[in-house]
Amino acid sequence: MKNIGIEKETLSSIAVRTIIDLIETDVFKIGDKLDAEQKLADKLNISRPILREALQILELKGYIVRKHGVGTFVISKTPMLTTGIEKLDSMTDLVMAQNYTVGTIGITEPKVSSDESIREMLGLIDDESLLSFERIRTADNKPFALDRIYIPEKYVSADFFTNYANSSILSYLSAAQNIQIFSSHCNLFAENATAGDADKLGIKKHDALQILEQTFYSNANDPIFHGKSLIVNNILKFHIVRRR
Repeated sequence: MKNIGIEKETLSSIAVRTIIDLIETDVFKIGDKLDAEQKLADKLNISRPILREALQILELKGYIVRKHGVGTFVISKTPMLTTGIEKLDSMTDLVMAQNYTVGTIGITEPKVSSDESIREMLGLIDDESLLSFERIRTADNKPFALDRIYIPEKYVSADFFTNYANSSILSYLSAAQNIQIFSSHCNLFAENATAGDADKLGIKKHDALQILEQTFYSNANDPIFHGKSLIVNNILKFHIVRRR
């Protein structure tokens, strides 16, 4: 039988856990500049190389940011969600896969959109209505994305806004409309938050947002709906694997 013993916890992982506890209990507050490495290492009773390893992990998790020549700053109390973007999963599934409870708040009343560029992308003809609405997605009750959804009225059931608008649109289309989403054409870029969007997401005006715009296609390559997600920059991070 192969060895199934529990691995010993490393000093760096203990340091990571200790610093996270200090951040979560506001000993280190968001915006605080941490002590210089040697001073902080001495306070934690660890070596400087162990501290550097811990800080690297904390930066990858999204708790801190290190600015060369300036210092190390606390930026969040919660770990950053990180995911690959090359596989088409719903935002709900991406976040749930990382053991977060996903929620939805602030669903707006649907309205008819006259956005001609989106109507053209979705191949709508003159007498077909395009509905739009907003919703805020949360992870463990913390807002992480503001969704703007554009969906043809023909795909919206009578109970959509009471039973489905707060969950995965991909799951709704599959379960209620028998439409399987096969692909999306997406653009990922950055914008600064407007005052209105910042208020909805609980961040500051002009804070950086990741913008994920997608048009979703069925397995017959028909455009089905369009979405624009404004994602809080220090909560969810995308990565892309590129190969030759």
